[in-house]
Formats: sequence, structure tokens, C-alpha cells
Amino acid sequence: MKRILSIGLIFISSVSFAQEKSGEGGSFNLKEAQDYAIKNNYQNKKAVLDVEIAKKKVWETTAMGLPQVSAEGKLQKFIDVPISIAPASSFNPSAPEDQLVELQFGLDYNNSVGITASQLIFDGSYIVGLQAAKTYKNLSINNQIKTEIELKEAVNQAYFTVLVAEENTSVLKESQKTVEAILKETKVLYKEGMVDEQSVDQLTLSANEINTAVGIATGQIDFARKLLKLQMGMDIANKITLTEDLFSFIGEIKTVSDEQKFDVENHIEYNLVATNVRLMKLSLRREKYSFMPSINVFLNHQQQNMNNKFDAFSGGAWYPSTVIGASLNLPILTSGSRLSKMSQAKIELDKSQISLKEAEQGLMYKSQHAKSQYATNYEAYINQKANMNLAKKIFDKTVLKYKEGVASSLELSQTQNQYLTAEGKYIKSLLDTLRAKSELQKSYGTQ
Repeated sequence: MKRILSIGLIFISSVSFAQEKSGEGGSFNLKEAQDYAIKNNYQNKKAVLDVEIAKKKVWETTAMGLPQVSAEGKLQKFIDVPISIAPASSFNPSAPEDQLVELQFGLDYNNSVGITASQLIFDGSYIVGLQAAKTYKNLSINNQIKTEIELKEAVNQAYFTVLVAEENTSVLKESQKTVEAILKETKVLYKEGMVDEQSVDQLTLSANEINTAVGIATGQIDFARKLLKLQMGMDIANKITLTEDLFSFIGEIKTVSDEQKFDVENHIEYNLVATNVRLMKLSLRREKYSFMPSINVFLNHQQQNMNNKFDAFSGGAWYPSTVIGASLNLPILTSGSRLSKMSQAKIELDKSQISLKEAEQGLMYKSQHAKSQYATNYEAYINQKANMNLAKKIFDKTVLKYKEGVASSLELSQTQNQYLTAEGKYIKSLLDTLRAKSELQKSYGTQ
């Protein structure tokens, strides 16, 4: 019983990268399923939006260096007009020295409108910030590309898992038909006294085990389909039809060739780390620019209305005031804080360069390992295919011998289990090889 159940369970393994999705059902080949996932997968949707945010961030930073214009208006009524205190002798030389007088210079109403325009002339931090924003945009684009690569590979795995589950169920159902047919014939022979009861019991046991395995395998198809729909961004309640079967991919299985060369500089993950190095360089440059001055020019024009009665909109007088100027901000002493920040930025740059070298070696290793794993799985696939054909040949001969009364029911059950095990290992080796091929393609880090 455990052997038959293990055959039913051997093919299905969980594929990571699953999230909640929504979408519509339909028929898909593998390429269509990948394209659908790119449009509907939640993770990829967020990555696309991150790219849009980064583009807006570039413009936000750019706008900081463009002319800035602002307007302001005020309507003010003094409940208590401010009072100033002055020595009385300032107005009356004969007044005592310690005598003070109260003076009100303000009016009850003081209204104003004004407009200010300013332009950044030079700021090192702005220049570096603009470069950093553009680099950050490239980082977001690379992250989105990486998400697509991982998503395609995840859909690959889920698609193959469905096909393996369906093929596994198909194999078990064929064996189920064979066992049930032989059991039916054996029961007839038992009634006629031509076989003993043990033969019937042995075949009944095999039939029950097969029926259990078929039920489990059928449930696994439903699980595998839901997993695929999760990867694709489709509602798991929708129906989905796969237009390719497992063996349509056999033509893609071949010995490892050198058709595609590994180029670490074209690998998306390497580019992500390299982009981070560029960001660290910009961070160091920004700290260096903090020692430099910043220059702005500005123009301000203002109109003021002042009176003891509110006449801002009823013919009251407005008095203009216009000023133009420039400002220079030059940092002089920060007690070493800027030097400390610059040193930290230099250390962060050194760390990022170490990470880049680490990424280069790690990605080269992963690609070589994926290539080796694909070659190993391909060899196992060839061997398991030969073993399955041999086991099928033995089982077919045993069926003939059993019908002729030469082989026992126990021998028939043993060769059947042997065939099912070989068939299961063959299908699993096919799945492993297809997955290894997908992993090999992913290891190149290109779309």
C-alpha cells in the first residue's frame, strides 16, 4: 500500500513564489501562461508601479533646480495695535530722564499680497541628487526585470507540475483498468474452480491500492492547477485548460551545449549590485560636495495696504515693495561631522564593491552548478526511460503468463508495482530535467 501511495505522491512538490491573484480563466500554452502572469501577477504589478514612482522621483528632483514661484496674501486686523516704548526726552528735551512714553506706530489694518521667484544657481548636492534619482530609476527597472525572470521560472515549475500530476493520474488509471480487467477474469475462473481464493484476494488488494492512488493523484491535479493559477495571477476558482502536455516538451530536452554563454555583466542580479555600487559612489560624491557653497538668486515683489479702516478692496492705497538679490550659503565649521559622514560613505562604497565581487563569483558558481545539474538530470532521464520500457515489457509478459496460468497473482502484482515505480521515476526524471533546464536558463539572468 505504501509503495503505491508513494508513486502517487512522488511527482508533486511545492513551487515557491505564490501570492494571492485575480484574473480570468481560459486555455494557455506555457508561453501564454507566462505572458498572462506578467500582466496579472501582483508582485510584478507592484514592480511596474515602482518603476513609475522612480520616474516621477527623477522629475521631482529635476524640478528642484528649476525656477520656483510662490505667491502669498495676508489680511490682518490688529485687535491691539503694538505699542513701542521710548524715552520722553527723545521728543521733549526737558522731560525727566527716566520718563517713558508709549507710542503706537501701527494701523488697525495691514494687508499685503506678494510674489517671490527664486532660482538655484549652484548646489553640489542637487547635481548628485539628480544623478542618484536617475540611477535609482535604473535600479527599479532592473528590479522589475528580475521579478519577470523569477515569475517566468515560477510559472514554468507550476505548469510542469500540473502536467506531471495529469500524466501520473493517467498512468495510474491505465493500470487500474488492467488490474480490474484481470480481477474480473480471475473471479470468473475462481467460480469455475480454476484458481484459488488467494489469487482473488491478492488481485483485490492490488485493485484497492490502485483505486486509492488514483483518488490521491486526482486531488493532486486540482492542487497543482490552483498553484499555477496563483502564479499567473488568476482567481483560483476560475477554470484553466493547458494546451500542451508533458511530452510536448521532450523535444526541448537534450544534452547540455555551449549555445548560450554565461556573461556575468549581462546578469540582472549582477546589474542590481553594480547599480548599488554606483549609488554608493554618488553618496560619497554628495558628502564631498557638502564642503562647497550653494548659490540662489531671488526676486520678490509685494503690495501693502495699511489703514485704520478696511479698504483693501474699496479703493484703498497699495504701496509697492520690490527686492532682488542673491544668497550664498558657505559651510565653515561643523566640528568634523562632514568628514565623518564622508568617511562612512567611503566605507559603504568599499562594502558595495566587495558585494559586487561576491555576486560575480556566486552567480558564476550558480550557473555552473545549474549546468551540471541539468546534465545529471538529463542522464537520469535517459536511464529511467530505458528502465520504464524494460519494466513495461516485463509486466506485459507477466500478464500473458498469468492468463496462461504460468505466473501467479503474486508475481503479477510484483511486476505491476515494479512497472508503476519505474513509470513514476521516469515521469519524475522528466519533470526534474525540465525544471533543471528552466533553472539553467534562469541562471543566465537574462529575459
